[in-house]
Amino acid sequence: MFRILLPLLVASSGVWGQAASGNYADCGDLAPNQADLVGTWASGTGAVQTGPNFVNPLNFSFSYPQTTGISYSFTTDGFFEEAWYRFNSNGSNPNCIQGVIQWQHGTYCPLANGSIVLNPFAPDGRQQVQDPCSPVSNIIQQFNATTLLNTWQLNNDPQWGTQLLLFQFDDSPLSPMYQFANPPVMLPTQVLTPNVTNGQQLNAARSTASISPMLTILVGVVAGGLGLATCL
Repeated sequence: MFRILLPLLVASSGVWGQAASGNYADCGDLAPNQADLVGTWASGTGAVQTGPNFVNPLNFSFSYPQTTGISYSFTTDGFFEEAWYRFNSNGSNPNCIQGVIQWQHGTYCPLANGSIVLNPFAPDGRQQVQDPCSPVSNIIQQFNATTLLNTWQLNNDPQWGTQLLLFQFDDSPLSPMYQFANPPVMLPTQVLTPNVTNGQQLNAARSTASISPMLTILVGVVAGGLGLATCL
């Protein structure tokens, strides 16, 4: 499984927290408004937020939010954390909606051109893919994706306050996020599972308890509307 929105996928390297390619090894100075980036930011109502209530990388487990969303946290001393929860549709088989939940943390590196590179601690990232129509429907694995944010900006939303926009490598924006905590809510800013190998995975038990409740409901609604039998 690769990160569909970002092209910079790297394998675990011997130096965690640095870009594996070495292209972004030299960080630039912090921008004058970089301090405004500090905190925990989340999309929508904040159902998805970084921190211990989202993931436990030690036992390869997630706590599923009520809705999908994204969240990013940044510290003043160069650490980041991110949390994602999304659904991928299947046009050829609408009953086979795929749920993807993922998390990683590490260091971030501001570049001279205003871009930011997120360099994850390679062993700690986690991704769980739930595909009700796959022979193995619930895979949790180590996940590691170095990310280039081409630019970022802060806007003033009259209803929700300060809005953070992060733009990907192709200048497409991620969902708008709003600040939910400052100081940021994060797991410890260090490698937590140094003995996890690249791509290590765990097949979760195929049971109702291991399937995201939201995915169960969504698949049921789609299947019911099409007169199909669910395969959860």
